[in-house]
Order: sequence, then structure tokens, then C-alpha cells
Amino acid sequence: MQNFNFCSPTQLVFGKGCECEIGNRLAERFPGGRVMMVYGGGSIRRSGLYDRVMASLRQAGLQVREKGGVHPNPDIGFVRDLIAECRNWQPDVLLAVGGGSVIDTAKAAAMGVPYEGDVWDFFCGKAVCTKALPIAVVLTIPAAGSELSMRVVITNEGRKWGTASQAIRSYLSVIDPELFFTLPAWQAAAGVVDMMSHIMERYLTNTTGTGFVDAQAEAAMKTIMKYGRFVHKFPQDYDAWSQIGLAGTFAHNGFFGLGQEEDWACHGIEHELSAWKPEITHGAGLAVVTPGYLSYVARRNPARILQWARNVMEVDPELDESKAVAGAVASLRDFYKSLGMPLTLRELGAGDAPIEQLAERAVAKGPLGHYVPLKAADVAAILRSVL
Repeated sequence: MQNFNFCSPTQLVFGKGCECEIGNRLAERFPGGRVMMVYGGGSIRRSGLYDRVMASLRQAGLQVREKGGVHPNPDIGFVRDLIAECRNWQPDVLLAVGGGSVIDTAKAAAMGVPYEGDVWDFFCGKAVCTKALPIAVVLTIPAAGSELSMRVVITNEGRKWGTASQAIRSYLSVIDPELFFTLPAWQAAAGVVDMMSHIMERYLTNTTGTGFVDAQAEAAMKTIMKYGRFVHKFPQDYDAWSQIGLAGTFAHNGFFGLGQEEDWACHGIEHELSAWKPEITHGAGLAVVTPGYLSYVARRNPARILQWARNVMEVDPELDESKAVAGAVASLRDFYKSLGMPLTLRELGAGDAPIEQLAERAVAKGPLGHYVPLKAADVAAILRSVL
């Protein structure tokens, strides 16, 4: 195991109706303060969440401005507009009410407000974020894990890049599993795939001596699969959503990568797909890419994939290496299919994807991933295998 420095300072408030506490909790730190509330489309209004949050903020004596309209695969243009509004009004805190796209938008803006240059500098490596506006979250979709993570991903003219900083971890995140009851089945399923992938991106490592974290990751992946199937069949089961909500949050806060080199190749490939075609849902793209990736890299470096096959997917321990991996990947595909996820680029609506171009873009900063460093030809072969 490698040396590490782990800090997760977010106060996590979890349970029924806790979104109605958001005003008082913000007022504890910012009495009479200014809150810039960021959200997406009309779903929080239709569900009544907008009214509950706004009432809570105003009853706590907070000043509120709002900016709605965040879209999936959030765009740098929206972020820049939000930065300009924040510099003009000077809020004390950014409140993201939504899922990963809304939270990442707030994070990017929080980085950009105190920075003298353009916020994209953080994403292309020209600058490192060391300070940001405080961020709070009311989570509406368990998927991205951005509510506890130090990572953020933004799209800019067909490039979907990420960065990370301890400064953009939210200081307060509120999770009410009842808010997930009305999620469309597609969004819920894509969220389950995404959180599973967040753990796998860390689990697939060449670092040795990671038994404790391995065991926690394996248990979490099995939990996600069990309750992912359950909420797909029973979308208003509070206890099942509680497990999924917690799993999604902890899948991406860094715990499952403690002391080890992480991979992130699948996310890198999928980001190019959804940057090319923004209507692609991130989790659905991962459902297509991940099985192809596992099959491809197992031929070069089977150790961790074989461990996953036996400990998570529970393939017959008597099977030889190749059959065990093939059986585990087939079971993963069956799991994705049971959730209604696509398994090929054509099913994803990306049968016309410019594979060679996307592969070159995926490795623009160098070989992709660490478990098996991928070149453009490798990425192209993976995409062709799931066409």
C-alpha cells in the first residue's frame, strides 16, 4: 500500500425530510448570509422540492438568488455565466440542489470566482485550485458521488475534462432517500452503473497490500448490485434507496482508493463518447464501455479482474482464468441489461461514433489509465468490441 493523506470534511445529513433543515444548517455558518442556489430543470419544482428548500432558506433569514437550467454534461459557458453572477452579487455559499451535473457546475463556479484567470485553466492543467467558495448540496440523484468528492467534470467545445481539489469538497451535503422515489427508471439505473464504476476504477489497481480496502470495495459492489436490482423493481422502497444512496456517496469520496494507484480508463473513454454526443447519459455509456474494457485488459493483466470475478461476481472458483473472467463479464452484462441499460454503442444511439477520432482524443494527455495503460489503438479496439 502507498502512503496517503485522506481528508473528508463534509458534514453528511441523511434521512427523511432533512432537506427542510438546509436553511438552519446554512444559517449556522452564514447567519443572514447570501445563498446562490443552483439547479437543473423543472423536476425540483414539479416535485415540490424547490418550494421546500426555498421556504427553509427564507425562514432561516438567508438572502437567496437562484440560477436554474443546468443540463447533463454541464457546459463551461453556463459555469462562466454563473461565475460572473457570483462575482457581482458575492454570495457566501453556493447551494447545489440536484445531481452530479448541478453539483459539478457549482464546484466549477466555486473555483472560478476567486480566480483571476479563466476557470478552464484548472481543467487543462494551467492552474491548480487552492481556494473556492463554500459549497453545500441537496442531493436529488444518487450516482455521481460529487456530493462528497473532490472531483469535478465539465464540458468545453467537445472536450469533457475533470480536475480535483480539496477546496471543492462540499462542507455540507443533505441526502433524503425519499427524493429518489420519483426518479425515472433510466436515470436510476444509470446512477447505479456510475457508482459501481467509481469503485471499479479504484479497485483495478496494480498496487499490492490493499486487502482492507479491497474487502470494503467488494462488499460495496455486491451491495450496489443487490439493491440496484431491488430499486429497479420497487422504486419507492426507502430502505433499498438508503443503501444505494450511501453506496453512491461513499463510492466517490476517495475511501475506496486509499493507498493505491487508481485507473479511470473507463471514465476517460466514456467522457469522450458523451462529449461527442452530449445526450448520452454517462452511466449508460459506462454500461457499454466497461464490459468491453474488462474483457480487453484481462488478456494483458488478469489478476485484479480475476479477483473481482471470484469475490464480487461469485464465479465458480474451479473455473480456469479465461472462463472465470468471461463468466464474470457476462454476468455484469446481464446485471446491466436487467436494469434496462444498453450493452452496445448501437443500443446507446452511438453506432455512428467516430471511433478512431474518439480514441485519439481519449489519449490526448498521454496513455489512458494505469491498470493497463491504453494507447489510441487500444481504446479503438475496446470501442469496436462493443459496437
